[in-house]
Amino acid sequence: MASLKRNWLQYLSREEILKIDSASRQVLTQVGVRLEDEEIRQQLLDQGCRHENSRVQFTPEIIDAAVAGLPAEVIFGSRSGKRLHIREGQVETHTGGSIPFLYDLENGHKRDATQADLVDMLRMMNHLEHLSMPGAVVMPQEVPSAITEILQAACLFRHNLKPTSGTAVSSAAQARYIVELYRAMSGAVDELDRYPLMNVGISPESPLYFPREIVDVMKAFIREGIPTLALVAPILGFTAPMTIAGGLTQMNACILAYAVISRQINPATPVIYGARLAVANMRTAHSVWGVPEVGLIGACSVQLARYYGLPSDVYGYSSTACTHDAQYGAEMAVNGLLPMLAGANIISGFGSFASGYLSSFEDLVIDDEIFAMHLRAAQGVVVDDDHLAVDGIAQAMNGKDYFLQPHTLKHLRTGELFRPQVGFYGLVKEWEQEGSRDMTARARERAKALMSAHEDTPLPTDVEKEFCRILKAAEKELVR
Repeated sequence: MASLKRNWLQYLSREEILKIDSASRQVLTQVGVRLEDEEIRQQLLDQGCRHENSRVQFTPEIIDAAVAGLPAEVIFGSRSGKRLHIREGQVETHTGGSIPFLYDLENGHKRDATQADLVDMLRMMNHLEHLSMPGAVVMPQEVPSAITEILQAACLFRHNLKPTSGTAVSSAAQARYIVELYRAMSGAVDELDRYPLMNVGISPESPLYFPREIVDVMKAFIREGIPTLALVAPILGFTAPMTIAGGLTQMNACILAYAVISRQINPATPVIYGARLAVANMRTAHSVWGVPEVGLIGACSVQLARYYGLPSDVYGYSSTACTHDAQYGAEMAVNGLLPMLAGANIISGFGSFASGYLSSFEDLVIDDEIFAMHLRAAQGVVVDDDHLAVDGIAQAMNGKDYFLQPHTLKHLRTGELFRPQVGFYGLVKEWEQEGSRDMTARARERAKALMSAHEDTPLPTDVEKEFCRILKAAEKELVR
């Protein structure tokens, strides 16, 4: 992915970041977190933490050690051999996830998502230029819920050729089988122990509650060395304070607590700052992901992650709109651009709209284009002798047309000017001659073209055989 110009957007001053950090530490040292896992709790008590009012109160030293020991960069591997370096100055992307419904690619009707849809989406996502980490964007509705996360992981491993954004995992039993699938992938991916194939999102409950089941999920992946996304998602006014500053404080405190617990499990495993502080429709109590606070919160969260030296993963490509209309475009544009300008390492949400309840093939293609526009805007302007083009100006003054100069051809090829792949790029007469198609129609055509161009790359026979054994065992144990 191209580098960004690093004059980062800053909503929070240095003083305000320090205030949020101080307030977060006050929550952790004086109020504490609910932690049901007896093993981790005893480890923390042995290191000087307290246990009062059914909560563990951390020491400042425990918090400092956890943050200081975590890597600021992560390098992911993939089946294709491509590596993805998550680091400062680069911005990457991944999909939303666990979406139950989608618009059918052929008839445009809303329906339940299926496993076949997920496979087709992965085939297409392999060819989307700006989608760095495909994930299980839809949750197949025809499969048993007890093994749905396992089946999603199997689909990702079988069909995704890029680094993988793993599904959010909520069950320790499913986590155990996903780790088995991951280990089996060593037969298909080089240096899996050095370059992890995926990350996994794990969500504590809000406010500041780590149930035993969630800690067991953490143990399964963190012990394996699989990077985890501390997916902390309180809702303003419901499971977090109503104010954005208060919500950021609680979310930040929970991510710091997550880092502390992760360090107790395996200090070498990376933790990604997965900010998901949500806004709600206060009349219905539903979270909404299209309002401008989504982008604002994402940008602030990027600043907090950078302060701690942690990779950031924030929401951005999201909308409350339920179709590809003007509201959809406006909300995607605002909420994706703000965290990018703040210097996010990873921005989530590709393929997700209707506040996370709907997806579509067209949406993935359109999000890829919107991101490309944002990327060009964030790259800024290059000012050097070549780009200042004094010689070119002189040649034009001497009668040599700019259009015929080698300088023009050179920078046409370097991407000085953005050219859309899906958006219309002509005059109204051309648009009418092409059938007056809107962006959704053009995105539908591109989605079909990308899928038809894809060639499946099956897993090695021994790996596929092991997959079948694991999936059969999971179904036998977990499906009642």
